[in-house]
Amino acid sequence: MKNNSRQDDGRRNMPKRMCPVCRYRTIDFPEKWVYHQCNLSEYRISTMNQQKCDMVIQCPNPKCGAILAVSIKALHTRYGLVNVPIIGTVIS
Repeated sequence: MKNNSRQDDGRRNMPKRMCPVCRYRTIDFPEKWVYHQCNLSEYRISTMNQQKCDMVIQCPNPKCGAILAVSIKALHTRYGLVNVPIIGTVIS
């Protein structure tokens, strides 16, 4: 039985990253290899550990609202320039 109240906007089968604080769906990635290139952590902890931060986003969960740091592994490679496509869709 199909539930007609839910719309399939194409993101249902995409790989997802969850908020490390509340485990809420935060980012949907278009492909699995892009999913493996990104790391999501709490901004406060990543700055204390001096980790590289490429993007800062906020958790879309209204109860959480944590500030999150997105780090992209391919941007920090030592082998020169890399081509990174659009990261994903931030759920709002």
